[in-house]
Amino acid sequence: MVAAQVLFTIMGVCTRLGSQRLPWSEVAAARALLGAVVAIGLARMRGASLVVHDKRLAWARSICGTVAMICTFYTLGAPAIALGDAVTLGATSPIFIAILAPWLLGERSGRIVWVATSLAFVGVALVAGPSFRLSGSLSLVALLGAAASALAMIWLRRLGAGRSGSPRESPEAIVAHFSLVAGVTLSLVALPTLRAPDLEGALFLLGTGASGAFAQIAMTRAYALDRAARVGVWSYLGVVLSHFAAIGILGEREDPTGLAGAALVVAAGVWLTWSGLREARATAALASPSFQCSDEPSCAPKPPCQTGR
Repeated sequence: MVAAQVLFTIMGVCTRLGSQRLPWSEVAAARALLGAVVAIGLARMRGASLVVHDKRLAWARSICGTVAMICTFYTLGAPAIALGDAVTLGATSPIFIAILAPWLLGERSGRIVWVATSLAFVGVALVAGPSFRLSGSLSLVALLGAAASALAMIWLRRLGAGRSGSPRESPEAIVAHFSLVAGVTLSLVALPTLRAPDLEGALFLLGTGASGAFAQIAMTRAYALDRAARVGVWSYLGVVLSHFAAIGILGEREDPTGLAGAALVVAAGVWLTWSGLREARATAALASPSFQCSDEPSCAPKPPCQTGR
């Protein structure tokens, strides 16, 4: 997930620069189509299957992911909203995951999740507030993209876990399916304003597509390995990296209130991560064969129980 966030940051910078020369829809279409090429190529190299077994979930993931991609690239390509702010609003998807996971995945969210969620939404209000009159619609589009992305990640988690007795989908198969659906959709959106890129524009298209494709594969693998809410909070690293990139590479000026809001969003993510790691350690300790199996009140580890197994 950390590797995915570094690559997504590169994608965001290339998208902002590429959108200065080309329509945002063309940049997004290139990202999706190159994503399909990379996923299929990696599958051939690894000998991984590109067959999608659970077509219903795959289509649900791809449709939600396509909506999220449209919203994301629309805001990333818009100069009216700072890159860091656009990424911060988009990075609220783990918060939506934490809210929806109990109903859609059966993964219980405790009190810490809800407190952290409230903290994150205060941060969102601070990020969107200073520029809301100028880019309020963009802020709403970014949040819509975050909600759609959360649904896509939930379906991705269910695809990665697989059903009992059914084969698992490979990360390459999931990414290829999503990329092809998004690529066809965005190509149709881009057709009315299609423009031939110059050399620099073509390099930005390539950078956007390649970094986004490899990031998608890394993220897909991450969601297949652990609980959605716990993995998702690592996407907050992308917020920090994007703000640094906006200042250092793009030369954008950051509003102090917006930075404070971004800090709150990141703090909520770090808190959720810390609580998730504690929960994982506690679960692992209870599952350890050296843990006591008696009904004694003591929680001290004991030698393996003689249960005949």
